[in-house]
Amino acid sequence: MEDARMTTQDALWLTMDRPNNLMVIDGVMWFLTVPDWDVTTEVVRERLVERYPVLRCHPVQVDGRWEWQEDLDLDLDRHVKRVQLSGKGGPDELRKFVSARRIEPINRDHPLWVIYFIENVVNADGSVGAAVLSRFHHSIADGIRLTQVFMGLCDLEAEAAPTTVGQHLHKPTSASAVATSAVREVAGSVIDIAGTTAHTGVHAAGSVADVARAAVHGDVGGTVSAASAVVSTSTNLFSRGVAVFKHPERLVDVSQWTSTTHNRLVNDLNAVGTLALTLPSVKTVWSGTPSVAKDVGWVPMLPLSQVKEIGHATGTTVNDVLLSTVAGALDRYLNAHGDSSVAELVWLVPVSIKPISLEIDPNLGNHFAMVALRMPMGIADVRERLAQMHSNMDRIKNSDEALLTFGIQRGISAAPDRIAAGVTNYFANKAVGVLTNVPGPRVPMRLAGTEVEGVLGWAPCSGDEPMTICILSYNEKVTVGFAADEKLVPDAGSLAGLLEDEFAAMYQQVVVDGQS
Repeated sequence: MEDARMTTQDALWLTMDRPNNLMVIDGVMWFLTVPDWDVTTEVVRERLVERYPVLRCHPVQVDGRWEWQEDLDLDLDRHVKRVQLSGKGGPDELRKFVSARRIEPINRDHPLWVIYFIENVVNADGSVGAAVLSRFHHSIADGIRLTQVFMGLCDLEAEAAPTTVGQHLHKPTSASAVATSAVREVAGSVIDIAGTTAHTGVHAAGSVADVARAAVHGDVGGTVSAASAVVSTSTNLFSRGVAVFKHPERLVDVSQWTSTTHNRLVNDLNAVGTLALTLPSVKTVWSGTPSVAKDVGWVPMLPLSQVKEIGHATGTTVNDVLLSTVAGALDRYLNAHGDSSVAELVWLVPVSIKPISLEIDPNLGNHFAMVALRMPMGIADVRERLAQMHSNMDRIKNSDEALLTFGIQRGISAAPDRIAAGVTNYFANKAVGVLTNVPGPRVPMRLAGTEVEGVLGWAPCSGDEPMTICILSYNEKVTVGFAADEKLVPDAGSLAGLLEDEFAAMYQQVVVDGQS
């Protein structure tokens, strides 16, 4: 590969590394039997190193700009390592091994990835299996594409493969398309809050489009100015006849009174307001500055059929059910640690702004935006919690939030490194962390001929985020993984058990008791 200038988005993640929060995306597969490691190494060579040029390159700064330069000293043995778990080699030992790797930086003198072949992984029945842990720096690509790359090591029937991994937008990504969409929605919507005029609504649409237009073109000053106009307009939109609230983010709550699944303008304003106006993440037992030490844990796989049963009984989606289960588990954790008054948590959810297909672009790169998911908390009634989650997800689906935040991200990434990192952390601190939900293959995958029992992966945390959560469905089962700061979220492994308890309680209340 010829040396290539790194995109501003990729360079942003390269400069975001901190000792207590590394910008590395981790993925783990586990097996009931041991793969042939020599064959697996050749699979890594053919399907990773030879297919994706960036995996043969390392970052170098030239005249103040970052470039990908080919590593002339590329040695596969440096990147593919074979290790054995110590002790009994059970689930706890595997969890501790993965946790310990989350704090290890990747050597920038060579390509920014490493894969571990892990032996002595003892199964529940006493037989010996294995695991594979992959670690890719975020500057190589976003988590959606790296999930595809990781799963691309495996074989499965083509007709059984999902058409995409993760979510993608069905709308064009140009600034003019955002503007056209917003204006069209204004024309078809009636927004009448205490005498607000249609003129205010049209002005708001123009401001939203200005944010995207300025940021997409890398105009940092224009982005800030346009974003200020959005905040100013949304304030004007809801201030007439509405009392002044103590907290500015309450303006967002007012917009929800009129938000519907078809009212894209109000949903857009709500989306921008969530990021621009919301105060930093609610103070809980896990608030504070992250330490270096990390902890991970995951739930033994939940039957997807039971998840669907709950959704069918409540008129909600699989995604709604899984997110509501996570909310219930976090409620249990907070209550056990003395926090019983948390009404809502904000999570950042990555969404691809570029259509994803089974044919992965060999250039990889970061093509995603973050949307804010407002997770309802403290709702004991399962059906009520599911209904609220469903409403919150519909509001996200029927807005241009991902397009708007992507434009803002581009504007941020064009700023000097220190400013870009500071602004990114500012937005990151408005959330607990990153939450991903990936639909994987519906049938078993095989790595070098050995069937994959389970798979999971975690995005990194930014700023002072204490936790990241991954939900991944595979082979008609769902695994939920928690990766957290060891100091701020003590005994993160217990979250797995709490989630199992919550899911069992939800299934009992909605399905079993509902049929009696």
